[in-house]
Amino acid sequence: MPKMNILSAAERTELEKPPVFNSVELKRFFEFPVALLKTAEKMRKPANRLGFLLMCGYFCSTRRFFLPGDARQPDIEYIARQMGGSGSKNLNPNAYGDRDRQRHQKIILEHYGFQMFDRDAERLLRAEVSDMMRGHLKPRLIFGRCLDFLIQNRVALPTTRRLTEIIRSELNAKKRVLSRIVETQLVPEQRHMLDALFVAEDDNNRYRLTLLKKISQSTKPGKVKETIADFYVLSELYEMIAPVLSNLDLGPEGVRYYAGSVMKSEVFQLKRRARADLYLHIIAFVTHQYRRLHDVLADILLSAVQTFRNSAQRYYKEQVFERKKTQSEHVSNLLENLDTNVFSVLREIRTLAHYGSLSAVQKVDRIQVLLTQEREVKFDQIKADLREDSGDSQYYQVLESRSLRLQNRVTPILKALALDAGSGHAALADAIRHFKETDGIIGRKAPVDFLDGPERKAVLGNSGGEFKTSLYKAFLFLHVASAIKAGNLNLALSYKYRPLDDYLINSDRWKREKAQLLERAGMSEFTTPETLLKTLNAALQSHYQITNAHAQKGENPHLKIMPDGTFRVATPAKDQVESEPLQSCFPKRHYVPFAQIIATVNQHCGSLEELTHWQQDHSRPISRKSILLAGVMGLGCGIGVQKMARISPGITERELEHAITWRFSLDNLIAANDRVVKAMDQMKLPNIYRRSPEKLHTASDGQKFEVRAESLNANHSFKYFGKGQGISAYTFTDERNLLWHSLVFSAAERESAYVIDGLMHNDVVKSDIHSTDTHGYSEAIFGVTHLMGFSYAP
Repeated sequence: MPKMNILSAAERTELEKPPVFNSVELKRFFEFPVALLKTAEKMRKPANRLGFLLMCGYFCSTRRFFLPGDARQPDIEYIARQMGGSGSKNLNPNAYGDRDRQRHQKIILEHYGFQMFDRDAERLLRAEVSDMMRGHLKPRLIFGRCLDFLIQNRVALPTTRRLTEIIRSELNAKKRVLSRIVETQLVPEQRHMLDALFVAEDDNNRYRLTLLKKISQSTKPGKVKETIADFYVLSELYEMIAPVLSNLDLGPEGVRYYAGSVMKSEVFQLKRRARADLYLHIIAFVTHQYRRLHDVLADILLSAVQTFRNSAQRYYKEQVFERKKTQSEHVSNLLENLDTNVFSVLREIRTLAHYGSLSAVQKVDRIQVLLTQEREVKFDQIKADLREDSGDSQYYQVLESRSLRLQNRVTPILKALALDAGSGHAALADAIRHFKETDGIIGRKAPVDFLDGPERKAVLGNSGGEFKTSLYKAFLFLHVASAIKAGNLNLALSYKYRPLDDYLINSDRWKREKAQLLERAGMSEFTTPETLLKTLNAALQSHYQITNAHAQKGENPHLKIMPDGTFRVATPAKDQVESEPLQSCFPKRHYVPFAQIIATVNQHCGSLEELTHWQQDHSRPISRKSILLAGVMGLGCGIGVQKMARISPGITERELEHAITWRFSLDNLIAANDRVVKAMDQMKLPNIYRRSPEKLHTASDGQKFEVRAESLNANHSFKYFGKGQGISAYTFTDERNLLWHSLVFSAAERESAYVIDGLMHNDVVKSDIHSTDTHGYSEAIFGVTHLMGFSYAP
């Protein structure tokens, strides 16, 4: 197998040869400090002086040394002129000796505070590379981070070949260690169960492994039961391989990497692997799918409970509305009845009481006659309506009547998931444990401590009354969903619902390496929170005083104080800009082929080079860029793979499918987009849209898109999708119209939770001021963006 090529031939040449300087860079890197000039003047040979100064300039620019014979002629002539115009012809590989060059390198390193790349530096770098291997980063990314790591530690950069060999050797060593663990610790019984995944299970000769690759996101009871069946299969396999997995120490990234290869491979491709390598991939696949199923089942539970809650509340409101109309009629009839049979009698009594011609005895006799007449006042119906509408009893009846449909979906999920309760939620954990132990058959002995007072009374009723099992299960499911959302119930074997501490740096490591970690992240000023909070509080009070002073003096043109003491903030009108039409600057042709646009962009920024193979050790590049262009157009324009292959001459459907499967990963597409953004960032034309050259203003907002297929990320929203479902596509852009990041998530989620993700996405677009709408705002975002150096202006 050929050696893995981390960099392309053009990239290797660019790194191995001295940089090409323009006139500004020549002055910047070849204008030397006095100390270096004095050192050069002491050298007797002009070639040594010239070579020494060349090495100084190149090292200042690249932090690496180059051979004298690689020096560029313009650089030689520039330094020769500084030396008095002589010596440029005397510089050649033989004139500048190796011993002189090595001695001069030590002088340069000492001047700039660097050290040579020696065994100690290599040992340090190998440890860093090994740590990055745990994240299974792409070798190209590891190479770039190694350069940054060495410069940060003040170490001169080695040759590209040596650095590549270090990465290769560490990658191969990591693979050998993993293979050795699998070979020595995987027992025959475990191997037999993993081999069973390659046995055809249905009439279509589909392997068990193939059937386990697809996870349904449907909330229909039948589909949920199929998902639960897959869950139990993977659960058995996971429990069997758990000891080996813990020793492999792959981490989430490693599990995703090896599992991704299985997801993309056909069965016959997997069988070609060495046995230890095959078992390693299958162990990662089982782990990955098992964790994904935890996430999917939790999502289904939350979705089913939320749908149940919404439908119950909607039905209850409709019932309340109808009952209110009936009650209004009853009240109206009651008032008429009262006026006829009660208040009319009172009015007659009042008249008799003031009738002067009658004696007191006569008045009493007549009042008794009035009171003895039969008059019917109908209170029964209105009292029954009021009793029926008292408290939450009617809502609880709705929950109980609609509980069965929810049970069909959620009961098997709750019995399958291993939920860990946080502190203070032992009562809910006891209820879940009892639910599993009784297989969902609940009686009066079921724990009720997790219920509040009205809920407990509604379930238990009066002493000796009937225990309402359906209502109890509805309450249990509602409490479980709320606890999962709040993070009080967690799934240890999950990607999305693990305990919060699992996503943080290990507490032991934090105690040991707190200072180093803060320094590495550039957050050393946050070491003492008390001092930081005092500083922030003082700055906040100062800004309050300045803002209020401007308002009181009338110096804020956008703030208007109203006569009643309230205020109004006016948005400034947008300035009118007159400009000449740009039509003459564009080509006369009105239509440009999209393939030509992508090819031109790739020619300038090399975006397609980021579409590397999924496997790290895959060294063979794709032979034709046209296949990648067809893949971008087929997916990006919604044409589809099959149709794109038919309309693309010289490209077969198999070639296109293979390229898309193995090269069009999410990380690769993001990296390719970053290359385009980086190329646009270096252009001068987009900067004419900047309001200030010192500050870059960015913004983010979401768009709603309808989803026809079954997806747990899709939610109903009549405002956006009518009776359909959809998702949110959250996009980040800057004032130069550079689209530098995008995310897709549930339409029901608040956008503010994803603002930080975009701001921290890459090193190309460095935001100074970021704006969102109110859906992207929260107090937490204000605080975090300030601490990270962004000005947040929603």
